[in-house]
Amino acid sequence: MSPKRKKPAPTAGHATPAPPPLSGDPILRTVSRAAFALVMLFALLLLWRGHNAPGGGFIAGLMTVAALLLHRVATGRSALRAPPLTLIPFGVALSVLTGLVPYLLGQPFLKTAYGYVTTPLTGEFEWATALIFDIGVYLTVVGSGLSIAENLAEIRPTGRVQEDE
Repeated sequence: MSPKRKKPAPTAGHATPAPPPLSGDPILRTVSRAAFALVMLFALLLLWRGHNAPGGGFIAGLMTVAALLLHRVATGRSALRAPPLTLIPFGVALSVLTGLVPYLLGQPFLKTAYGYVTTPLTGEFEWATALIFDIGVYLTVVGSGLSIAENLAEIRPTGRVQEDE
């Protein structure tokens, strides 16, 4: 008779996350490349036109989170080089500074400035400081959304913790 092997006790620390079960699927990987590009383009369009039409930093950030999660499911790795939590302070600082500058100049908080620029490539289009605020919101939403999603992805319902015993 061979001796029975003991199963190692689960650790309370963070385990290395296993790749998603679909990360080896060649069809998903191929389709996700095109879908990632289209969703990111749509997110940039929503971000660009957000101060004048439906859209803005919040919904563009959610679209980007969806695209980045699709990439992670398809490839098993993150498309970002840095942890998503590092985006949040930059986004919040950019949004606050955008509102603070007009206030320091004697105007209402978050007062937007705008104007028109004409280029040979695009013709005339409006610029506004509200876009800078939206970029701050965008960075905050992408950082927090990806952080939440990654933490939820690490939860293993079959895993046990010390308090369960």
